[in-house]
This record gives sequence, C-alpha cells and structure tokens, in this order.
Amino acid sequence: MSNVTNLRKAGNLDAAYRLAKENLDRDPQDIWNRRDMAWVLYDYAKQKATVATKQRFLRCIDKMLENDMPSDEEIFHQSAAFLIRGMAATMIRAEQQDIQFFDSLFQYAQRLKTQPKTPAYSALMTVMLRTKNWWTGFRKFCEWWNFDSFMDEDYKSSSTSSDDQTKIMPLAERVLMAYCHCLLDSATPVEIADFLPWLDNFSAQHRNYVYLPFFSAKLLLRASRKDECLGKLKIFAKKKGGDFWVWDVIGDCYDDPQTRLNCYARGLICKSKPEMSIKLREKTAWLLRTLNHHPQAMAELLRVVEIRRKNNWSVGSALTSAIDTYRAQGITPTADNKDFFQQLAANTASIAPLIGGKNITKNKPQSLNFEGKITIAPQGFGFVRFDGKNIFVAANLIQSANIANHSTVSGKYISAFDKKKNKDGFRAVKIG
Repeated sequence: MSNVTNLRKAGNLDAAYRLAKENLDRDPQDIWNRRDMAWVLYDYAKQKATVATKQRFLRCIDKMLENDMPSDEEIFHQSAAFLIRGMAATMIRAEQQDIQFFDSLFQYAQRLKTQPKTPAYSALMTVMLRTKNWWTGFRKFCEWWNFDSFMDEDYKSSSTSSDDQTKIMPLAERVLMAYCHCLLDSATPVEIADFLPWLDNFSAQHRNYVYLPFFSAKLLLRASRKDECLGKLKIFAKKKGGDFWVWDVIGDCYDDPQTRLNCYARGLICKSKPEMSIKLREKTAWLLRTLNHHPQAMAELLRVVEIRRKNNWSVGSALTSAIDTYRAQGITPTADNKDFFQQLAANTASIAPLIGGKNITKNKPQSLNFEGKITIAPQGFGFVRFDGKNIFVAANLIQSANIANHSTVSGKYISAFDKKKNKDGFRAVKIG
C-alpha cells in the first residue's frame, strides 16, 4: 500500500494530494502515480457530494477525469460512475431541480470509461431516468448511453417486496417508454422514421412489453402517418380496449369529427381516475360543442372545472368563458352523459369489441358474402382469395360441406383477429 493510500485511508486528503502531486510531477507516466492521484481526487469528490457543495463536486470530478485513467482500470471507472450516480440521486431529492447541473453531470459521464452492460453503467441510466419529466438533456443522454447497453437483468421485471407480489417494470421497458415521450415532444418526422424500425424490431423481440406498440403508434401519429397509426392501434385495442388513453389516440387518427367523438366517448366510459382522463374529457367537451351537443358539452366543461379546482390546477379563461356563454344562452347541462357516451361508443365496436359494463352491448361482427377458389392445406383447413382478402376456412366447414381442393366455393365471412399472427384477418362462418 503506497504512502498516498495510507494518508487517504487516514482521512488526511490534503497531505495525500500534495504527495500524489509531487510523485506525478516527477513521473507523470507512472501508472501508480496516476492511480494515486485519481483516487485522491475521487475521495475529494465524494466528500463534496452534497447539494451545498455541488459546484466543488463538479470541479473535483473535472480534475479526476483530466487524469485520464486507462480504460482497463475498471474498478476506478465503475466507482466513478457510481459516484456520479449517487450525486445525481442527491440532487434529484433537492427542493429545486438544477437543469444546468445535470447538463454538467452528463458531460462528465460522457468522459467516463465505464463499460456498457455493467451494473455501474445501468446505474447511470436508472438514476437519470428519474429526470425524464424535467431534464431537457434526457433524450441526448439516452442516445449517448445506447439502448444496446442493457444488461440481461435490465430486460426482466423485479419485485418490490419479499412476497414477490408487486412487480417493477423492466428497466429497458421504462427507458424506451420515456425516450418515446421525448420523441413525441421534440422529434422531427425524419427522426421518428429513423427510430421506428428499431423500435418495432425491439418490440417483436420483447412481446411482453405490451405498451411499446402503443408508443410506436403514437409516434406514427406524431409524424402524420395516421393510417399506419390506426392500423397498429386497432390491434392494440383488442388487448387494451378497456384503457381510456387507447381511445384518446385512436380518436386523434380520424379527421371526421363524429368518428372522433365516438372514440373519445369510448375512452370516457372506461374506468379511470378523473385526474388521469381530464385532458380527454376536455377535448371531448370542445368537440361536443363543435357538433352542437350543447347540454352535453356544458356538463363536461363543468366536470373539467370541478376536477381542476379539486386538484388546485388552473382553470383558464376559455373554460369559464364557455360556461358563462352557455348560462347566458339558458343552456341547461345534462345531469349525466354516461348513457349518451354508451350510445356513441357502440359505433366503435368494429374497431374492438366493447367489453365490461352492464349497459355496454357487444355488437356481433357483420357477415359478408364471398366467392372464389379454395386452396386446402394438408392439415385440412383452407383459404379463399376474395376481394383482396385471404379468408380462412376451418377444416370442419370443409369436411361438412365435402369441398374439393381448388373448387369454386361461396359462403359468408366475418372479420376476425388472428391471435397467432397478432393482426386482423377474415374467417368463413358458412360455406357451400
């Protein structure tokens, strides 16, 4: 153990620094001299890792990185990464968030030689993820960190308790969702187009990350690719049709205001906390007003104001002005829009079956006529090509009607979701 190390261990950092500097000035290429100086500066930085001494912490980190330790000094680089991670956590807990400080931390993190796919490297992402809602540099941090850097355990859920009942979403999934939020806020259509193929490929490899296809759809909408967005959402709605935010985005895909209103109404009959669905409710209120459903619109506007005031959120003059105008016109708000929304929501059953709720009725898929030549597979089922569609014909239908391969058949078919291929399809319900 060197004399510098002994002084460090004894807590005499000033003396350790002086000795380390003398040794380094005498022989700057000696790895032991460089190592001693790096660890002294590390201890100084650790000592200054408080909110009150945050600027001195940054100066210590800067000098420590100037020492430019070789990349094979893995223990040092791992320790430096955990040190920055700890200071970031300390600053996140501060009363006020310092964006500029995190910009500086990011600059220093980029100078680290910490290897990807290590606990220290993942620790940096874990702590910076907590800044996603307010640090403007989070998107660039993600792009520097690189999504190929996750460890195997970063792809897995973890438990918050010993009984393993409460699961935490995998780090990889949480990071990707946060990054998509950043792109939705600031990315250009070209940037979105560059990212989407990677995201779709990642989603295909991690099908248990159920929300990533939804974010892919939102990015398509952000890039004004509405038809593609709607195609993804129709599939997603079959799994998550009971979540209001799905119908919020589906509605945004439609230019026709009535169809949009039907989707918004479908979202508002889903169970949700009023605070969570308030933006959808407000959009619906303005759309109701545009479509001359004034009593219903007034009821929703009043509900929005009630929720905002209950949570001490600003109301805004547009809301109060619209309500005052209705009152001046003698408009009486409806007591409840539930039944009205139920009726509108029934028009969305072709997108995804209505589920839950005693007043919600499931619409049976409409059957349509088809005719064409059938191709029968060795397994007994077959397909008929009709009007650009491949209509699946079950083996029992073929057997009961004694259908021969490549013969011309007719019958009725319905739209049906193909679970194996995870996409919409068509299925024969009658054949002859």
